[in-house]
Amino acid sequence: MERRELETAAARATYLRGLTAVPLGVLFLLTGLGNLGWGPMQSPVVFLACLAVLGAAYAGIMRYYNTHYGRVRLAKRQQLRYTLACFACFGTALVGGSMLDFRLDLAISLFVVSFGIAMLLWSAICVGLRPDHLLVWGALIMVGLVPVWGGPVDNTAAGWLPIGVATIIAGILDHRALVERFGPVEDIHVSV
Repeated sequence: MERRELETAAARATYLRGLTAVPLGVLFLLTGLGNLGWGPMQSPVVFLACLAVLGAAYAGIMRYYNTHYGRVRLAKRQQLRYTLACFACFGTALVGGSMLDFRLDLAISLFVVSFGIAMLLWSAICVGLRPDHLLVWGALIMVGLVPVWGGPVDNTAAGWLPIGVATIIAGILDHRALVERFGPVEDIHVSV
């Protein structure tokens, strides 16, 4: 294998750690529910407690991946490329989409649509676009295009709900792809 192929495989293994998306997806759901005025999530103490639990879950998931799949340190230029991709894709989607939803009050959710498009772009750049990406993020885009989003409900707050569900599903599918493609690291025992 050439160096470039190894770097690409390492990056894909790093970004396919899909179970890390599960706490993030739950955070998106809780954020949407809180912004929609769902009782328990309006309390800052409850929200902070949920953040602590999600942070602990994330740390446990990362420990699992590091133990079973090892750690990879990306080359600086590769890390820069992925960081720029994140800022470009998600900055535009999160800020631009929510601002357009707020200003235009359309029957569709540009926030949800732009997030789905951003995830497709990010997936293509970071892990390689797979059919399940097209299915999950394409479905999210379609949900955002259903003309039910206008009216008194805050589109951005409501948009976090399908985004959260899609993030969890995509994370589980990415984990499955990691297991199928790379498998867990075997312990190597050397006898002397």
